[in-house]
Amino acid sequence: MPPASRTPGALAVYIGRFQPLHDAHLHTIQAALHRHAHLLVLTGSANLARSAHNPWTAPERARLIRAALRESGHDTRRLSVRPLPDEFDAGLWAAQVQAAVAATLDRLGPRPVVLTGFEKDASSGYLRWFPQWQADPVPAQTAGGTGLLNATDLRAALLGRGEVPPHVPPAVQAFLRDFLRTRTAARLSAEYHAIQAARAALSGTPTPRHERLDLHTDAHTVWLARRDGPIGRGLWALPATPLLPGDLPSQAAVFAHPARSPVWPTTAHAVRVTAPPPGTRPVPLDAALARPHAFFEDHHVILCRMLEAGRSRA
Repeated sequence: MPPASRTPGALAVYIGRFQPLHDAHLHTIQAALHRHAHLLVLTGSANLARSAHNPWTAPERARLIRAALRESGHDTRRLSVRPLPDEFDAGLWAAQVQAAVAATLDRLGPRPVVLTGFEKDASSGYLRWFPQWQADPVPAQTAGGTGLLNATDLRAALLGRGEVPPHVPPAVQAFLRDFLRTRTAARLSAEYHAIQAARAALSGTPTPRHERLDLHTDAHTVWLARRDGPIGRGLWALPATPLLPGDLPSQAAVFAHPARSPVWPTTAHAVRVTAPPPGTRPVPLDAALARPHAFFEDHHVILCRMLEAGRSRA
């Protein structure tokens, strides 16, 4: 992917989670709007429930991006913001990115496409996944000489210590001050501390762990459990059973994306079962499929994949 020069007519594409939007994100957005005709921002993890890792919804993040741009004096008419779901599969995720870009080009008209962003760690490796587009990387910003800005550290300040973090635009600071006074913030703070404690307890555990997920459905119903601990409290889930490496089921769909579990890398072995698993209750299948944000981790994605696989075998 060759580096891009200034491309006045181009569509720039910037992919991120923006959890939360910080000064380096805003700098990248401003640079892209300065160099190119239009910017498409794709807000990742848009299909996942609120969690300590993804505290804010795609619409909330879109509003903050626009508010931060407006207060810095930028015209937002050359900005599009679209949600980007997590697929926990690189090929399917890339196809979602390409579909979002194609939809934007359909609206704006044909033009070159440029991929922008800054490479800071493995999470930004996607910058090399689209060789058909030019690259326009932005140098990563530091936080007052203290190191690269990292949203993980900002969430730790907010959820771990109850502090509005520095190095975020004023509109984001105001939003986060209000957010800290909500029940959602209290719930996610409890989840954050529970995750840190669970990680500490598992510090000597071999990687990855394994779990079995049981799925029972009929034509109109799926049987789901409700999470009752601090991690994912109240969310729908497929019932999980820890597995030893020597006890892995042979007839299972395997889901091993390294980011699927917030606590520890965990490989899920999803199995169709013939009876409702203990601790589950019936949920109308259409209602479950329509509410991805009501599911723990990637369980909605797993449900959809298992149903697709069942249809393809029928």
